[in-house]
Amino acid sequence: MTRNEIYSPLVDFDKITLLGIDVGFSKDRPTTGIAWSKNYEFGSARTHSDWERRSRHIPAATSFSVIAIDGPLVPIGSDDGLARLCERLFIRGAFQTRCKPGLSNHGYGKDLRRAASQTAEQFLHLSTPSESIGKAIRPGTSIIEAFPNAFLGVLLPEARFALPAAGKRKKFDWLYDHAVDSGVLCFLFRALDWCNQPLLDAVLAEKDHEKRAAWICLLTAACAASSKSEVVGDDAGGWFWLPPSDLWAPWARDALQKNGLALA
Repeated sequence: MTRNEIYSPLVDFDKITLLGIDVGFSKDRPTTGIAWSKNYEFGSARTHSDWERRSRHIPAATSFSVIAIDGPLVPIGSDDGLARLCERLFIRGAFQTRCKPGLSNHGYGKDLRRAASQTAEQFLHLSTPSESIGKAIRPGTSIIEAFPNAFLGVLLPEARFALPAAGKRKKFDWLYDHAVDSGVLCFLFRALDWCNQPLLDAVLAEKDHEKRAAWICLLTAACAASSKSEVVGDDAGGWFWLPPSDLWAPWARDALQKNGLALA
């Protein structure tokens, strides 16, 4: 695990551009979520998996300081059956019932891995060239992997998980609702010193599943741009980019340590 330092700790969010993408690969339904921030403006959309329709929801002639994609991103040339350390660290212990990932080295996970790779290639030309993101999934770019379930889960206090849980298919929305209700998203904006109340209001009010996921990808990109990400994984299998460790709930810090990796 490392904490990447990307820019100076004081980031002017009015001068950087961020993009969050929730990978969806249905051929017929709009299952992709996109969220962007540019200067003081921002937007979100639910759309399809092809570039033509995805590109309609992105500001024209814009390159992005950080692009965070919700989908398993592995280095180019990796075997389809590669087991990822970042996934294994979050499938055991307390994470198993709270915010575990699916495994991307078999079954449906392989399809999602391919879709994530295709998405990264689609957006590669919009990535600002960068050598400062040491764990970018494509060297020299600013493309990173978001994991919205864990991003929200590690922020939530343990008492929240004593409440009635949602079914597997609704887990992310359950986490999002509790993140809004508990105030951890507001606290994250303050920790990042991101003073954009209209954007925060939009994030807190969002009800659409795909757009919600895209907003969390955008927050993942913001943490990276602020040098405040906790980055979990390895070079072979790729990296999860998560909130800064000092914001993690104690249960999450303990769970990761029990799974073999201690936070700094």
